[in-house]
Amino acid sequence: MQNQYYNPEINILLCRCRMVSVSRDWRKDNFLPDSFWRFYYHPHENVRIICESQVKLIPAGAAALIPPGTKLAHNMAQNFKQFYIHFLTAEPYRHCRPGVYLIDTDVALKTLLDELIPEAENREAYPPTCGFSIRLEALCGIALSRIPEVCLEQNNLHRAVQAAINYIDKHYRENLSNERLARVSGMATNSFIRLFHQKTGVAPQQYLKKKRIEQAAVLLRYTDKSIAEIADECGFATRYHFSRVFKQVNGYAPAEFRSFDFSSTI
Repeated sequence: MQNQYYNPEINILLCRCRMVSVSRDWRKDNFLPDSFWRFYYHPHENVRIICESQVKLIPAGAAALIPPGTKLAHNMAQNFKQFYIHFLTAEPYRHCRPGVYLIDTDVALKTLLDELIPEAENREAYPPTCGFSIRLEALCGIALSRIPEVCLEQNNLHRAVQAAINYIDKHYRENLSNERLARVSGMATNSFIRLFHQKTGVAPQQYLKKKRIEQAAVLLRYTDKSIAEIADECGFATRYHFSRVFKQVNGYAPAEFRSFDFSSTI
C-alpha cells in the first residue's frame, strides 16, 4: 500500500537560546536572510517586533511562527531572552502569507520547550544530539500544523504558476529557460510569462534569480562552504558572476555578508 502521509521535510538550520542585544546594525536587520521559517519563544517578557512596518506583540510565554519572506526587526528598549529555531520545509509550507502567527503553547509544545531550552542554552559547548534534533523537528511540525491552510499561498495561485514555482524550488541549480518552465506548466511560453508575472508580480527569471540568491544567503550563513562552492551549488556560472548578482540584489558582497555578526538580530 502506498504511503499517503505527508512528509514536511523539516530541515533545521539553527537553534539557539540567548539574550538579544538592543544595540544593532540596521543594515543587518534589513539584510537578515528570510527565506526560511522562524520559531520564536520568549519565556519571561512581552516582546515587540516590527513586522512589515507594523509593531506586533509576542506575549511572554507565547510562541510565534514567522513564514519565509517576512521582514522583521525588534522594537525593544532593553535586552531580552529568546529561544528560536530557523528551519526549512517542503511544499506547501515553503510559501505562506507573510506575518506573525501566534501559536498556543499547549501541553505538547510546553513539554518540548521545557526539554529543549536548557540544552539550547548550552548549544555552543557541544553539537546537537540525535534526540535533541528529533525533538526540534517535532516542535516545528506541531507549530506548522497550527497554521491555517487558507494562509498557504499555494491555495491562491494558478495551477500552472504553482507548478513552475515548485519546479524552480527543486531545480534552481539548473539552467531554467522560460521555455522549459512553460513546458512544465503546460502552457505556451509567452502566455506562461504573462500569467506568471500577473500572479506573482515578477517575471519567471526574476523569481529564479531571487530563489538562487536566497539559497546562497542561507548557505553563506549556515555552512562553511566556500563562496565558489556556493556559487556553483546555486546555479551561477562563476564566483565572479555570483558575487556581482548577490551585491546587485542585496547591496553587499557575499564575503561582507558572511562576516556580519547577527547576534543583535532576531
